[in-house]
Amino acid sequence: MSEFLIDIPERFYSDGEGAPFEKCVVCGKDLLREGTHYVIEKAIKNYKGTDITSTVYEYAMCMDCYVEMQKNMSEESLKNLQKFYESFVQKQGSNIITIDIDTFNLDQWLSKCFFTSQPVNEMEEYQIMAQFKGNHLMLNTPPMAIGQTVAEEMSELLSAKTKGEMDRFREQFLGPPPEIKELFFGKKLLLI
Repeated sequence: MSEFLIDIPERFYSDGEGAPFEKCVVCGKDLLREGTHYVIEKAIKNYKGTDITSTVYEYAMCMDCYVEMQKNMSEESLKNLQKFYESFVQKQGSNIITIDIDTFNLDQWLSKCFFTSQPVNEMEEYQIMAQFKGNHLMLNTPPMAIGQTVAEEMSELLSAKTKGEMDRFREQFLGPPPEIKELFFGKKLLLI
């Protein structure tokens, strides 16, 4: 199977560095080395009545650590998320989701929730995520914008064990300084 790759778009750069993520948040592996597979997730907050947004959290994780983290999810959570995705695919029916590599526009693609097609600029919060290989975004697995409502629905499908694991990850690797922690309390973390 051919790989469809584009240069890392600035939208997936680290906000803190203003450049591509260089290290895995968990193990520190060099992500920009050729052939290194990884994921990036960002949660974005919109400010109603303005065009202003801010990133609530962001991280890049190598695929080895990502797979390990998924192993820590309960079987119940994995089955529930699989059913959720299968239900979405069934609703799509013959409307297969495809990307035309010649006309692909990332901003347009991420302007709507992958699952509901609701515009993300109408939401209070949403998340974007994609898979990468070295200096490139991989289009074989489409990047996704996930709206706040869908993220909450998915969170409800997770077992207490999995929610605890997600909370541990968030505190260990994404935790904000204590003086602003209350601003981030309760943010949903997704691993799809």
